[in-house]
Amino acid sequence: MKKLTYIEPDIKTNVFDIMETNEHEKIIFGYNQETGLKMVVAIHDTTLGPSTGGTRMVDVSEAKAIEEALRLSYAMTYKNAIINEPFGGSKAVVIGDPSKPKSKEFLHAIGNFIESLGGAFLTGVDMGLSLDDAKIIREKTKYIFNSKGCSGVTTGHGVYKGIKECAKEFLNNENLDGLTIAVQGLGYVGGTLVELLSSHNVKIYGSDLDEALTKKYEKEYSVEIVDPKEIHKVKCDIFSPNAIGEIINDDSIDELNCKIIAGGANNQLKDEVKHSRILYAKGILHAPDFVINAGGVCHGMCEVRGEDVNNALKKTDLIPGLLKQVFALSKEKNVPPMMIAYQIAKEKVEKAKQNKSNETVKNN
Repeated sequence: MKKLTYIEPDIKTNVFDIMETNEHEKIIFGYNQETGLKMVVAIHDTTLGPSTGGTRMVDVSEAKAIEEALRLSYAMTYKNAIINEPFGGSKAVVIGDPSKPKSKEFLHAIGNFIESLGGAFLTGVDMGLSLDDAKIIREKTKYIFNSKGCSGVTTGHGVYKGIKECAKEFLNNENLDGLTIAVQGLGYVGGTLVELLSSHNVKIYGSDLDEALTKKYEKEYSVEIVDPKEIHKVKCDIFSPNAIGEIINDDSIDELNCKIIAGGANNQLKDEVKHSRILYAKGILHAPDFVINAGGVCHGMCEVRGEDVNNALKKTDLIPGLLKQVFALSKEKNVPPMMIAYQIAKEKVEKAKQNKSNETVKNN
């Protein structure tokens, strides 16, 4: 038998302090010795219904995986709330290099862990895991979806509709013609966005780490390719981040050369309070990410309910109206749009909590 050794966790802040701050319900750790699987699942709030959120694979430290799961699960609660979906928020992070081959046994271990949670965590594949990976994971659990197409495409449609609303509200441009748009990330979300934007008279800059994607969009859609490290600096009307999170941070925020930020990436602002206030002070309109990228949630929830995923595309029609409401209140209250969006979503959750509490008292 191996001698047990206590190892100090690689996280500076107490995990329970972080959970208490944002009222998380659970954080669950999964480990499989045979395959080396290390996985973190954070469940934020289940007031509105069972928790839902993607499972992503990223090559990060344990501390960063915990932080990412907690932060993304928090956003998922409010993403569901603001789009009126009866589900709570959660997120899973698998620690590992997604560029390396994943064995069937490794993917089965992910499935077994998700299945062991008994439906407390409903999920689909996210960054670092493919639809083919999802099919193998699904061999071991009924709680993973992505069996009916890619949610990234639906997300891209929602972002496109959101961008049109942003341009209408902030640039007095209803059809996008004549605008310059910089798209960071040309995967399912960004690629779909480029295809939709190409029907307009727009100049498109793009970037991606995948050279095959950059060549495709350069050739087929005349996208001017930019170094991924420089895309946020491009002079443009709209910067659309659709790849990694925290692209707006202390280093990059003063390098922005845009009028609007509107994209499908999660956690675009490294510090949501601080950086949303800086953008607001600079006069840069920021479309709250969990509003404009809610198309992915619409897609996933259609799968959960067994509905035609085309219904998800129809539901993305709600996104422009939600953004219009957020921007109007932002202007009225002189508060950044991100803070307004959270306020709207939190009020929906709090109202549901109060209704549950009243029902409990009534039944007793």
